[in-house]
Amino acid sequence: MDDLTRKQFLAASGATAGALWAANAMGVPGFGSPDQAMAAGKAFDPVVPPGDPTLPQIADKLMHNNWYIPVEPLAEDEIRVSFMGTAFVPRIAQAANSVFIEVGSGQSFVFDLGMGTLTKYQAMGVPYTRMQHLFITHLHADHMSDLTALYCFGPPHGRVTPMHVYGPSGPKLNGAVYDKEGTEAFCEALYAMCAWHREAFSFLPTDLKPTTENPNPGGGYDIVAHEFDYRAEGADAIAYQDDDVTITHFPAAHDRDGSVSYKLEFKGQSVVFSGDTKPTTWLPKYSKGVDVLIHEMALTPQTWVEHQSDLYPGDDGYSTNLAGSMEVQANSHTPEKGFGQIMAKCEPRLGVITHCHFNQDCFIPAMDAVRKQYDGPLAWAIDGMVINLRPGQDIKQRMSLMPDFAWDLMIAQYSSDELEPAKYKGPFAQYSDYTMEHIPAEWKKWPADNAE
Repeated sequence: MDDLTRKQFLAASGATAGALWAANAMGVPGFGSPDQAMAAGKAFDPVVPPGDPTLPQIADKLMHNNWYIPVEPLAEDEIRVSFMGTAFVPRIAQAANSVFIEVGSGQSFVFDLGMGTLTKYQAMGVPYTRMQHLFITHLHADHMSDLTALYCFGPPHGRVTPMHVYGPSGPKLNGAVYDKEGTEAFCEALYAMCAWHREAFSFLPTDLKPTTENPNPGGGYDIVAHEFDYRAEGADAIAYQDDDVTITHFPAAHDRDGSVSYKLEFKGQSVVFSGDTKPTTWLPKYSKGVDVLIHEMALTPQTWVEHQSDLYPGDDGYSTNLAGSMEVQANSHTPEKGFGQIMAKCEPRLGVITHCHFNQDCFIPAMDAVRKQYDGPLAWAIDGMVINLRPGQDIKQRMSLMPDFAWDLMIAQYSSDELEPAKYKGPFAQYSDYTMEHIPAEWKKWPADNAE
């Protein structure tokens, strides 16, 4: 690739960002208008036929015009990284934080699952049965709150094996140990909180039968917590490992002790997800030369105040709000300059900005600040961005076509003979006589009996 000056890069990136924004904002009938995308810049050139074509009719053409169609097959040595949430406070175009990583040997992994992210998984054609291994960087709501919905509705949608949650232990602060604030305690609380939901759905079979090969299979409403010491590093910091994939963790610095970053390695390739963190020495130590470094970035405190409060220097309340934003960032996040410095130290094949509100008026100033520190390959993630990488090949970056009205996917992985019988038989097994007295007779029949 020819070298670009910073000015040329910003001009090109501005056009690309506009196309990204237009592509993500478009809706009816779900694939968007090619005229809008083309007007914003030719970075994606979708070439969608006129009218309202079906997905199979346009899939082949779009796949060769820089769009990602859920769900393409992967090569045996390929990694796909899908951005399902790229902000911190959810909004229509950007949910809270989540990254979905799939590898060519068949495994898939969820990194964080904040507010609103499940809608993006649904639109990207990812069933709950493929969201079985979840890696949580820390227990802020914008990184874990959609676990509730995933846990509750996974079993009715076919996930009849336990949900595995990996994450850090509670903080150890100057002699004090907060062991009730780690991943294991969180999972216990989630299980307890969902007792009514779990019992209410017990008219469905959600558990596997034991077999000789698997005498204790567990059930869909079981949660297996894999808690590790957040301070561990190196050989002591393996969160997950199988024949193909290794996922390690290392400490992060976010608000208080107890946050981590993750590194996934597969067939000589590596992806790091920082989670939320201030600049640390851990990031360069464990991310130097990785293929993809996904790192949070905070826009300036002034930008936060102007967009969140519509206040400007001299307005009443501006100084108070600015002080609060500066406090949050000083305690919690990596500013634009710090992001650029981290990238310059790590030198990834591709750096990715996430956990950051994307607005067109913020793009150029933010990139200008980053480019004063770092001039390597860089992307700004928004929801639906997809990255593919293979050994010895260029990294491919695309936007996904996400239907606005995607149906939830129900995947039956096991036959009825392989499942334990439901705890309750029939739709009224958990109604009291009092409630049954208030249901008209015609609606006490099975639903099939009322079909027109």
